[in-house]
Amino acid sequence: MANFAEIDSNNVVLNLEVVDDANCSINDVVNEAEGQQFLNNIHNKSSTWKLFDIDMIGNVHSNGGTLFRKNAASIGGTYDSTRDAFIAAKPFNSWSLDENTCLWKAPVDEPSYENQFYNNGEDKYLMYWDEDNSRWLATGTSDQQTYVWNPDTQVFSLLT
Repeated sequence: MANFAEIDSNNVVLNLEVVDDANCSINDVVNEAEGQQFLNNIHNKSSTWKLFDIDMIGNVHSNGGTLFRKNAASIGGTYDSTRDAFIAAKPFNSWSLDENTCLWKAPVDEPSYENQFYNNGEDKYLMYWDEDNSRWLATGTSDQQTYVWNPDTQVFSLLT
């Protein structure tokens, strides 16, 4: 199965489609132009469709496959023809694009996976970005308290 993203004239992703390889291949090799023609025929339109790999994130293939367009496409995201990459919609104004991965990065590094647990690993913090204060906050799953991330000490502390 091949994955295609429909993009508008501004390269914004409008729609995602999965196509059987038999409908978008030449000599058993998936071909973007064949997929575009197939999709335009079944939808009776003349859109631009870009092939993408659902297993790509941050220029890493989760199954060890061939690197292709840095990220899977997402509705509302964009296709950047200069980078030949799909880029998700910018989540917050303060975030910047990592040129190597084409992922958005907060101005404060996200806490590592290990730092997302507390109470001897029994409970987890549900993290979220606080745009107004440029910081990571979290809610404890068991105590429902709000915590703030200190990037210097690498510890969540109760918000007071």
